[in-house]
Amino acid sequence: MGYINAIIILAGINIIAALGVAILTGYTGLFSIGHAGFMALGGYFSAILVKEFGVHFVPALLAGGLFAGLTSFIIGYPAFRSRLRGDYFAIATLGFSEAIRLILNNTREIGFIKTGAAFGYMNIPGHTNLWVVIGAVVLAIYFAHMFVTSQYGKNCIAIGQDEVAAQMMGVDLLKTKLLALFISAFYAGVAGGLLGFYFAYLSPSFFTITKSSDLLAAVVFGGIQSLIGPVVTAFILIAVPEVLRALAEWRLIIYGFLFVVVMIYRPQGLFGYVEMNLHFARAWWQRLRRPVAER
Repeated sequence: MGYINAIIILAGINIIAALGVAILTGYTGLFSIGHAGFMALGGYFSAILVKEFGVHFVPALLAGGLFAGLTSFIIGYPAFRSRLRGDYFAIATLGFSEAIRLILNNTREIGFIKTGAAFGYMNIPGHTNLWVVIGAVVLAIYFAHMFVTSQYGKNCIAIGQDEVAAQMMGVDLLKTKLLALFISAFYAGVAGGLLGFYFAYLSPSFFTITKSSDLLAAVVFGGIQSLIGPVVTAFILIAVPEVLRALAEWRLIIYGFLFVVVMIYRPQGLFGYVEMNLHFARAWWQRLRRPVAER
């Protein structure tokens, strides 16, 4: 039972981070392969607050997300001011993430705080459990849905569809992109904090390009402009490697193959453009209750 709980906890953390990528990539159209860096920033910051300063777990977790969101302006403001997008923005996020990982990998201490460099930051209180993660996932889905259905979310969708047309309609491109990046980094930071409080240990090796590619894969496989898609695929991408441990070393090859297949046969993703709302759930329930002869 503990093994199943561990898979569910890790999948839930993955879902929260993937929801952040979905807001930035799926809705705003800005591809990122550097969200592992935001997870690292949020994880280390929240862990330091709890361990070194005795801050309560929940405020520290939110502060870690806020810190990751604020640091996103370091890469976001110059990138969006210079109109970086597409592959260029993705490469910029990758460089930012790798810079964060290398800094943590070579920093043994910050003042009196022993971060451990490549050995990792140890003895973090283990506050993350199954119910904490389930509650965090529910709240993350709720607030993500509220955002994408708000006017700000509609502005993000407009930018993702056609940036020039959105600007002509009066959408503030810089402000909207920075907001989407901030929220996306906030989600990643909270996920990183939950990860640290679960393992009671953080290491820069947790936050490599592989982690970022996993999150991007969840969004691409799940579907563009969909929340239910990344939720489902983020869980699958954690559970399947556990089921097929013998093929774990082939994971990136399998991901690449699946990317090609999805892009060819279903470019919008498995649940592309399917919103997570009560109307969708009601229609699904009515279909199940319909007699077989009427289907």
